[in-house]
Amino acid sequence: MKYRLVTLCILSVGIVMVLAFLAASNSSATGSLTEETIICLDPGHGGFDPGAVNSDYNLRESDINLDVSYGLKALLEGDGALVVIARTDDSYKENSDRYDFCNAEKATILVSVHTNSVEDETWDGSMALYFRPHGDDKILAQAIHDVMYPYLKGTAPDPDNFRDFGLDWFASGVLLRSDMPAAMMEPLFMSNPAEAAMLVQTIYNDPENSDFSTGCDNYACRRGQIAQSIHQGILHYFDIIGPSPEPDGEMHVSDITMWYEQKRSHAFIYTHVLIHDSDGVPVPAVAVSVDISDPNGSLLSYSGNTDENGTVTFKVRTNLSGTFQSTVTDVSKDGWVYDEATNSETSESLVVP
Repeated sequence: MKYRLVTLCILSVGIVMVLAFLAASNSSATGSLTEETIICLDPGHGGFDPGAVNSDYNLRESDINLDVSYGLKALLEGDGALVVIARTDDSYKENSDRYDFCNAEKATILVSVHTNSVEDETWDGSMALYFRPHGDDKILAQAIHDVMYPYLKGTAPDPDNFRDFGLDWFASGVLLRSDMPAAMMEPLFMSNPAEAAMLVQTIYNDPENSDFSTGCDNYACRRGQIAQSIHQGILHYFDIIGPSPEPDGEMHVSDITMWYEQKRSHAFIYTHVLIHDSDGVPVPAVAVSVDISDPNGSLLSYSGNTDENGTVTFKVRTNLSGTFQSTVTDVSKDGWVYDEATNSETSESLVVP
């Protein structure tokens, strides 16, 4: 896939810290996957659409994506998940073929696997793409990227040059029409000569028959490292969201709080919302929407997702004084019922002098 950049964030991570974090992720998260967890992998491109091409090393993105996806499939199946692949060979698939397949399989998540490329051969680094910013798509993309980037940086041919390109919004047809949380991974740049030289080594000789290459024992090759990094990122996602909710799980707004911080000529208005289930347990990954009115009567709408503590905070900058009011307008999470009747409160006001 051709690289797209909106924002750039450079993150420095020590290799020792990376390995310790990955070990912790692996030991704590694998129990989150069961045979009821259906993961749909989408190897990007294929057939007459090879994606990016590095002719110096005889590399086609479509081949790398498929090989990595099969490696990722084996790792996830080893954790007990059911894994399906939207493209199993070097054939062309329309975007509709891909999301229709994942939707028909009733997948829990969709992960689209790509490999980045640009004209500047010095570039290298990781990024993740999502389409729906106020749902589980962004949470999935962030969770995988938070593990994938430091893992691949720590094992990169030039770690100091391996940059964090963060998350980016992308109107992909595959992500647009999926019924489940979906994200697209761009682990590294195959246009970088040092990376390309390592990417020549395949994980499999024949992936459909699980015929591993002798040059990638225990995934100890660059494609294997990509598969492992996304694998650990997926485990991290399921560790964040916890077990799949019961269809009749109920949640409500248990608290809404406002405060402000004065910053010379302006102030920051904060609105803090807490979501609990019927047993008083915080609910993570809930999409919360609020309307915030200012003293002039203007209405601003915001959306965000609760963290592992069931909280989400909205921040507004203003130079106005007077009464501000925040009202929760929507609370949603797949498989959960928003029981408004049990809300402690849904609105709060604050006077800024």
